Amino acid sequence: MKKVICDCDNTGSFPGRPMDDALAILYLLGNPQDIELLGITCNYGNGTSEESYISNTTLLNETGFTEIPVLHGFEQGESPICESSEFIVRMANKYPGELVYLGIGSLGNLYGAWLIDNTVFDKIGQIVLMGGITEPLYIHDGQHLDELNFSVNAEASAVVLSKGKNISVITGNNSLPVSELPKNEFLDKLCSSDNPAGMYIAQKCGYRFKTKEIVYGADSSYVWDAVAAAYINHPEKYTDNPVPCLISKDKLSESGFLDPCSEAASNNIINIPVARTRNELQELFYTSWLSLDIKTKDVDFSCKGLYLDKLIQPCILIELMKEPSYGFLLMQKLRDDGYIDSSLDPTGFYRNLKRMEKEGYLTSESMGRGPKAKKVFSITDFGRQALLSWKSSLIKYSNHIDHIVSGINTASDN
Repeated sequence: MKKVICDCDNTGSFPGRPMDDALAILYLLGNPQDIELLGITCNYGNGTSEESYISNTTLLNETGFTEIPVLHGFEQGESPICESSEFIVRMANKYPGELVYLGIGSLGNLYGAWLIDNTVFDKIGQIVLMGGITEPLYIHDGQHLDELNFSVNAEASAVVLSKGKNISVITGNNSLPVSELPKNEFLDKLCSSDNPAGMYIAQKCGYRFKTKEIVYGADSSYVWDAVAAAYINHPEKYTDNPVPCLISKDKLSESGFLDPCSEAASNNIINIPVARTRNELQELFYTSWLSLDIKTKDVDFSCKGLYLDKLIQPCILIELMKEPSYGFLLMQKLRDDGYIDSSLDPTGFYRNLKRMEKEGYLTSESMGRGPKAKKVFSITDFGRQALLSWKSSLIKYSNHIDHIVSGINTASDN
């Protein structure tokens, strides 16, 4: 079992911030047979180190993994010798040659550990990082993106990358093509799962798609950090690529550039793995997320809003009377036919599908394999009878609503 420290700048509890750190942590937690998460150390990047501490503590409290320590970390402008750097040194001494350091944010805490103990890199068995570039980085149809992690604290990055041993770096360039999560696929896979962890992750991280739509006009988001997390326990899904690099603070500061060069000119050999296929890797993501033994109660994933609870069921049955459909397409049909609008809560919608299937109105069948597999819903004979019952109930509701509206008008006129 891999003994892992996750050093991250998770800000998943703050609206609009990136979700990939949280998804990387949830990936680690979803692989308890392979990975022992010794602790989460917090640093700055997506936000402050304190915001990362709040987000990580919240995440573990919500999922019930409260036994895992969360350490206050290096804050910008302060000393890198801190609670997190001391923890890294302590774990390196406790598990010499076994410890895996996963760095998915800036590297100040590991730099601080080196300042405390200049032999710490000899004791850490493996350093896996997400960050850096080997060429310009473009996302969402050619929009330029600044480097993600190494340029945030170039001094720390330069020390770690030039002096560290057994380093594997999942660069922004290499993680980009395999880390993109289409919104439809993400919601379908997670919300239709029987494991409540799926609904939790959809609610916890689904906000990011709205941010991406507003900022980039995109219907997808990237899960960069999870690509690095998956390398820890599934290196066979990647092709290793040892690259001589001339690491310098100046180039890291400018763009996070690793500066590949000849071996004679280099100051370190860095492994830059490439994931073999997107489908293969993302199947690992979804399998891990949906293997999470979440401790949060099911009640936390209930539908939101009276509109959804009271009226969505007959609308679903109407669409399925026409033809079977998978979840996200069913939502589109409901929207196109005017039964719902943008106020629909997607996670509540999937919760309703699961409830209706459990109660016998619907049946489902998985179509396809891997991350692209979809659950196709069909109406049952019982569901057809229920829809006829809804018709008489809705007529009564309509008459009652008209009576209430008339009463309001009369009262207003007096």
